[in-house]
Order: sequence, then structure tokens, then C-alpha cells
Amino acid sequence: MAKRSSGGRKSRPATKRHFPRTARLNSLLIEIVADYFERADDDRFGFLTITGVEVDADLNVAQVFVSTLGGPSDDDDELLDALEEHRKPVQRAVATQAQLRKTPTVVFEFDQGVRHGARVEEILATLDIDHGDESVDGEPIDGEAADTEAADTETVVDGTIGESD
Repeated sequence: MAKRSSGGRKSRPATKRHFPRTARLNSLLIEIVADYFERADDDRFGFLTITGVEVDADLNVAQVFVSTLGGPSDDDDELLDALEEHRKPVQRAVATQAQLRKTPTVVFEFDQGVRHGARVEEILATLDIDHGDESVDGEPIDGEAADTEAADTETVVDGTIGESD
């Protein structure tokens, strides 16, 4: 009897690496979700920004990261409630536009990185740092550098080297 082949299909090991397919899916979902909220007729989403989407490897959950123009406030709970009201229509939009075999469950979260960055900028703006006439790298800002360097250079006159006056 002849040996039979295994059919040519090999199983791939399950890993937690970030494959290009999930990266493409993440960017596609950002476009779909942002387009949905751009078209949504809800005043609660005035300055809503979709900052990112993270889909897990098995496509069960899609975390949608959002930020708002304002800082942290009591309106966060209201905004999360409004986002939760729109969760199923967003999932429906993802299902129809992405044409996936399995549609991930959409979960909305605030992007804390944006708020932390804004807080750092706020703190830096309150600091009183005096750099004087020097730039960050220690070089003078105005044209004084060219004048001092010219005075320190040597000149060659008639084949002899001498200090410039």
C-alpha cells in the first residue's frame, strides 16, 4: 500500500504576535467606526476622536479607544453611556463593511495617553525656565558665534602663520 499525504494543510501554532493582518484590520475598523460617528446625529459626540482600535488575535473583542477635546470630567460617564447606546449599530456597520467571518464585540475605552500627554504639556507650560541667550544645545542664538570665531582664527599672510588682530 502507498503512503497517503496529510492533505497539504498544516496547522499553525497560536501566538500572540501582532501580525500585519490584525494591523490592517485595526486601521480598517478605525475608518469604519470614525465614519459611523461622523454620520451619527447625536450632539453628545461633538468633539469625539477615535484614536485607535486593538483587535485581539482571535477576533473576539475590538477595543475602540476614544478621546475628547475636554479634560477628565463628570461628562465621561455620560459619553460612555452614549457610546454604549451606539455599540450594536457600530458592530453592525463593522459586520457589513469589513465582511469578516466573525464580527468582534466592540468595547469603548478612553485613551488615557492623550489625557496624560495634555497634562504633561500643561505642567511644562507652568514651569518658568530661563535659558537666557542660549538655545537648548548651548549655542548662542544670535550672530555672536560668527564674530567670536573670526577673532580666534589664524590668518596666513605671505606664507607665514600669525594671529589675527
